[in-house]
Amino acid sequence: MESSFTFWLTGLSGAGKTSLGEAIALHDRKKGLPTVLLDGDVLRSSISKDLGYSEEERMEQNRRAAALAKLLNRQGITVFAALISPLEKIRKEIEDQIGKNQFFLIHVACSLDECIRRDVKKHYEKALKTTSGTFTGIHQTYEAPVNPWLTVDTENYDKETCVNQLIEAIDALVH
Repeated sequence: MESSFTFWLTGLSGAGKTSLGEAIALHDRKKGLPTVLLDGDVLRSSISKDLGYSEEERMEQNRRAAALAKLLNRQGITVFAALISPLEKIRKEIEDQIGKNQFFLIHVACSLDECIRRDVKKHYEKALKTTSGTFTGIHQTYEAPVNPWLTVDTENYDKETCVNQLIEAIDALVH
């Protein structure tokens, strides 16, 4: 069986994690490759609907997603996971759980100002109206990855360019 991997897209809300994950997963499926997208919002409405947004609950959300990714990888399925995963210690735990040779961290880089400008879901608008809360980037810290496998700059490059960058990097790894 060909190796399968987990490509973990991390970044602020609105940075483009899900859009990129959907595009690259679709690209792989069109090539006949078994691929799954794990989206943080979808997981929160299903297997993690019991969790809130404290640091401990974020850790648990990511732990569950990593366990699912590892299970899928063992079945020969490549996983694209689109979760904020705001802290370095969370991402390190994910890597340890999935395995160093299977896990590839992708930083979907976009400034807080640009994410606020995009704000299609109006999450930032709501978060900025209160001084207390759990919204990453406003009330809670987002630590940009120190040493990601790949950084994709969605602020300065369009979606097509970013998707092509991902395809090239993944193809170089896999082939």
